[in-house]
Amino acid sequence: MKIIRTMTGLRTVKKPICLAAGFFDGVHAGHQAVLRRAEAAATAMGGETWAMTFHTHPLKVLKPEIAPLLLTSTAHKVELMGRLGVDGCLLIPFTRRFAALEPEAFLRRLERAAPTLAHIFVGEDWRFGRFGRGDTAMLAAWAKTRGIGLTRVPPVRHAGVAVSSTRIREAIAAGRLGLARRLLGRPFSILGTVVRGNRIGRELGYPTANLDPHNEVSPPVGIYAVQALIAGKAYEGIVNFGVHPTVAQAPAPLLELHVMDARLQLYRRHIEVFFIAFLRAERRFATLNALVRQIERDVDAARRTLRAPAAQKEWNKALQAWYPDSIVQNKKKKR
Repeated sequence: MKIIRTMTGLRTVKKPICLAAGFFDGVHAGHQAVLRRAEAAATAMGGETWAMTFHTHPLKVLKPEIAPLLLTSTAHKVELMGRLGVDGCLLIPFTRRFAALEPEAFLRRLERAAPTLAHIFVGEDWRFGRFGRGDTAMLAAWAKTRGIGLTRVPPVRHAGVAVSSTRIREAIAAGRLGLARRLLGRPFSILGTVVRGNRIGRELGYPTANLDPHNEVSPPVGIYAVQALIAGKAYEGIVNFGVHPTVAQAPAPLLELHVMDARLQLYRRHIEVFFIAFLRAERRFATLNALVRQIERDVDAARRTLRAPAAQKEWNKALQAWYPDSIVQNKKKKR
């Protein structure tokens, strides 16, 4: 996918542009509806699909004390949009100067920068410009006089309530992984980089990769059955998200991944971990032997959970939709 960071970069696009606008945190089911409508229109007119979004959430600049935790880092968000068929992304750095831009000035800037702009796709509540004064009614009036199409995509609803990034954050924080999966259209995942750890897992016979998360939203502390995408290959695994109170208690929760049935060099790799099921709460054990026996039970429970027909069906569906080029590595042998 092509990435530009200034509106003027759109001048190089010679084909008709179908532009989807939004912050797209999580690229959830509602965002997907906007992006897919844009992609379908671009295909029909022989154009290109572009997403217009911000690198930083506006509230992190304007009111950092109330800024939400994010479901996806910018790089993760852009990758997910690319997997939906988006050709390019206008990734605008959000600054106080940009926030002060009046909506009329923003539209003038967009008009000058994108001479092949053919159609804009937004959610019904999309706003722009200083104090969010620009709304879809203003956008519609501006677009009509210039022969630019506008589609206001209605929200996707689940159980009668609109899907939103806020709703998904709340579901994840409450440990409602099933609800988060339905709202996202895929299992909730954390993308992280493997960093050096204290090697305690290796000493216990279960080596772990310590992940530095790129996104900010986390599920409750505990043990989880997970699927991990590593260099385009899918592996079954188990995650301990917590402070490991039995050995060298950490001051804050750590994300530690044990890849089952594989021995890999993971240091500095980027890994996407998909949380499939909660197994148990983290707790302190009286002895290391008791901890090791529990880890053995946890690994067996994770393997059974991940290989259950319903779990495999959900995971295969997610892989086919989002990562069709991935390779499933774990052997499906009984334990």
